[in-house]
Amino acid sequence: MTSYRLHRPDALRALTRAMIIAAGWSEDEATETAEHLVLANLSGHDSHGVGMLPLYFNSLADGNLKPQSKLSIRTEAGPFLIADGNVALGQPTARNAVDRAIAIAQVGGVAVLNLLDSHHIGRIGHYSEVAAAAGLISVFWVNVAGRPPIVAPFGAKQARFGTNPIAIGLPVPGGEPLILDFATSRMAHGKARVALNKGVTVPEGYIIDGEGRPTVEPRHVFPQEGLPLGALLPFGDHKGAGLSLIAELLSAGLMGAARIDEKPHKTWIINSLFGVLIDPARLEPDAGLRQQRIESYLTFVRAAAPQDSSQPVLAPGDKERRTRIERERDGIPLDDETWSQIVAAAKAHGVDAESF
Repeated sequence: MTSYRLHRPDALRALTRAMIIAAGWSEDEATETAEHLVLANLSGHDSHGVGMLPLYFNSLADGNLKPQSKLSIRTEAGPFLIADGNVALGQPTARNAVDRAIAIAQVGGVAVLNLLDSHHIGRIGHYSEVAAAAGLISVFWVNVAGRPPIVAPFGAKQARFGTNPIAIGLPVPGGEPLILDFATSRMAHGKARVALNKGVTVPEGYIIDGEGRPTVEPRHVFPQEGLPLGALLPFGDHKGAGLSLIAELLSAGLMGAARIDEKPHKTWIINSLFGVLIDPARLEPDAGLRQQRIESYLTFVRAAAPQDSSQPVLAPGDKERRTRIERERDGIPLDDETWSQIVAAAKAHGVDAESF
């Protein structure tokens, strides 16, 4: 098992900005990406944090991710916004599209967004948090393309899906929003990468090897010389598999964006996003009533007797907020392998990661 050390969040933000600017992106794009990645780490989702930087820089070096690529708008009519991501840097691209959809929903009460073919857009719950901060309900479905399938359909020995996450956000007037964010696989592929870098196993029932046999070794869901690629399993058996299929078709299939079975497998991750944003004031104009109705039910749910007295019942988003407080105070843990990959990616662009 590898060791780790703690990093100050502001240092990781500064390092990420410096790396992205050195690679040719703008200061605004670098700032948005840094804020997004470090917030993922702060939230406890290290699979979508700064550990993604080496993959982005591999894509850049191979010519698959270009700083010149930018978002373009295909359709912006009524509640509908269809945008081409053009495989541009994902976090600022998706934030741009979601911000535009927020503006539409704030005027007309609803927005329907389809962002096509962006580079990896990161933690999907981030965009539900952005929408909730603007006072909007959001539902997002995302596919994963541009690389081999990594999730097996229910009952299958071979992968056919991406991890295809779904996020739902519900603002609470005067309070913290409810943010439900999950991969449709039992674990995110990035969490398997974190386990691989740490030298630890994953729980039973999460992974099968290239022959379809259960395994706890995360290496089986990453390419290995001479061995067939294994697969992650869907959560909830047929339920997670069904949601994954729908996410693929809603976000990418209907509009002809990159699908996991069609595009060449390169050193990139392509995401398409389908989202619906709703102004809850159109459903219930009285914010006080909305707050009372939501919080009274949350009180009822959280009052359930826990199975483990040291683990109270939580609502979606509670754990992430607690983790942010702890990691802002104590630092963000990065294992040695992940850090060495970041150091190497930074060095290739003249940035000394150890100086941050």
